[in-house]
Amino acid sequence: MGQRLAALPLEVSNQALGTLFHPLSILRGLQPQQLTREELYQQGPHYVHPDFHSQFMGENPSDFLAQLNELKAKAIAFLASSQFLVITWGTAFYYEDQVLGRAIANCHKQPSSRFIKKQSTVDEICAGYEVFLHENPRTQIILTVSPVRHTKDGIPENAVSKAILRIAAEQLAKKFPDQITYFPAFELMMDELRDYRFYQADLIHPTEQAIQYIFERFKQAHFEDELIDIAKKWQEIYLTMQHRPHPLQFPQHREILQRLRKEIELDQSGIDSSRLITKIDQQILALS
Repeated sequence: MGQRLAALPLEVSNQALGTLFHPLSILRGLQPQQLTREELYQQGPHYVHPDFHSQFMGENPSDFLAQLNELKAKAIAFLASSQFLVITWGTAFYYEDQVLGRAIANCHKQPSSRFIKKQSTVDEICAGYEVFLHENPRTQIILTVSPVRHTKDGIPENAVSKAILRIAAEQLAKKFPDQITYFPAFELMMDELRDYRFYQADLIHPTEQAIQYIFERFKQAHFEDELIDIAKKWQEIYLTMQHRPHPLQFPQHREILQRLRKEIELDQSGIDSSRLITKIDQQILALS
């Protein structure tokens, strides 16, 4: 979803702290936090933080903490200036670090004896978000539940986990109708796309076709008519850029891209098309 939104003329910050699955781990990432050296896990010569995705690591603890603090500061600042916050909950399960004495977002392959697996309740999730919403009364949240099954937890356990998330989302949307809108990505995948041809080979993750279908429904629910028109036009341009012509057709394809670029430059709508033009320029250069 985030990548598709970022492909449009919108200011988007997509998973600034990496992929997070638990509702309260996501919430922690959106709030100021004192990060300390004692919280870091060591993986060989590298350090990682239990509240951040494993894509973030560093060899020097002080420099790494400074990097993480900068990431958080930018994410919080971006949120303060944003109109909408799109949140996808993945699981109600989490792990508690017995050394740190608190819940964490990522075990980073540390010894299992260090952690206790727990499951949040509906009340715990709602309580955390109620505080956040009261502290951020102008924040508009589009809330979804991920349809991706966490099969490692067990199929019955995953069903209970998703049910907890869905009930929490329902309660929050009813209690804060001016701040929270629920988008049924979970229901679309489970009901409208319940055939396994819409799943990848692992039978867990949705295919590109399924993701696009859900995104189309998202656009219908949350895009204004003007943005829908822009999205349609830009999708056609992206499809043109994705075409891989035979080398003998490079000159003709380059001319098509140059013509598209000129049309975008001459557009008087005031839309910021700089990112799209940059992508077109890259394609033209690749065909040179």
